[in-house]
Amino acid sequence: MMRRQLLRAATAALAAVLAATGLQVATATGASAARTVYYDASRAGEFRTNFDQAAQIWNSRVSNVRLVPGTPANVTIYVDSGWPRAQVTGLGSGRIWMGWQAVNQGYHRTRIATHEFGHILGLPDRRTGLCSDLMSGSSAPVSCTNAYPSAAEASRVNQLFAGSVSASAAAGTFTWTEDTGVGILVVNGRPATENYSWLVYTSGCTGTLIKANWMVTAKHCPTPSSVRVGSTNRTSGGTVVGVSRAVNHPSIDVKLFQLSSSVSHAPAPIPTTSGAVGTATRIIGWGQTCAPRGCGSAPTVAHELDTSIVADSRCSGINGPYEICTNNTNGNAGACYGDSGGPQVRRINGVWNLIGATSRAGNNNSTCATGPSIYGDLPSIRSWINTQVGGLPA
Repeated sequence: MMRRQLLRAATAALAAVLAATGLQVATATGASAARTVYYDASRAGEFRTNFDQAAQIWNSRVSNVRLVPGTPANVTIYVDSGWPRAQVTGLGSGRIWMGWQAVNQGYHRTRIATHEFGHILGLPDRRTGLCSDLMSGSSAPVSCTNAYPSAAEASRVNQLFAGSVSASAAAGTFTWTEDTGVGILVVNGRPATENYSWLVYTSGCTGTLIKANWMVTAKHCPTPSSVRVGSTNRTSGGTVVGVSRAVNHPSIDVKLFQLSSSVSHAPAPIPTTSGAVGTATRIIGWGQTCAPRGCGSAPTVAHELDTSIVADSRCSGINGPYEICTNNTNGNAGACYGDSGGPQVRRINGVWNLIGATSRAGNNNSTCATGPSIYGDLPSIRSWINTQVGGLPA
């Protein structure tokens, strides 16, 4: 009897010590059914602490499985320069890579780690765009810092490890986003692949430098005291310069800002024509990356989308001679709130030329990317712009 009492006391003391360090042990009266999944984060470099935090988060949300550091490991964690990803070999086993590509884009480190553990625990990607959903991954805004699974996600993991639902689909490779950008919700675009010298962030909108001391955006955008020129990151880089005055176009949704001083960044040339139907174009901006209005905040890094010019008949209420109807690629990708005023460009002799400024949806729908978008046709008003700015660059 005395030996059993001492054993129980020792077990309780050990559990208390481990609990204080964030780990838990199964006792005869507690989580005896919990399965232990051991992970080895020794190869994860500076991200090791993020995976330790992620393990503690999962342990605080589920009861049928425990994530514990140790070897031999069921899960081995690495770090490389690619996208974060999980290679799942079975429920509770596999390999994880913490990829610098997502970290450099500004995604939250512990959210990534918890998300990748989610794959190991049997959860697929659910690209809902919601920050509250852990498995929404890269479809949620870059600003999202939520690293906790939703109640539904935690319940699913508990069901899987209780054996009450099938885990046959657990195996596979899951990537934070593809290298081509497919999966990152402009909406369903990709993080900017170039450091566009002429890109401008302006108080919740996007714009384009067209001369050393002039830029163009949408008329419906506010006029700020300053803008950031020449950086795809709206919070750093480039040049912050004051705005001295604004000039509205008399008939379409286009506005010019005169800057308080010239900047050294190369402006985007405006060609004489925007192009025929079918012309390949690219749109860029800091608009929200999920489709419903108000569903998320602006990303830190601008997003881009390759699209094309479509027939004016595809856009409701378009002013044909002075506006461009732009395709919603694959029927679910296009400009959104925050992209207003942003550039639509096309390559001419290998150089990006500015042809449009984002104006509005072309189908009168408040949910983004459900139809083509309307852009101000800048080549059609080139002579007006030229006069206002005192001559465009040759």
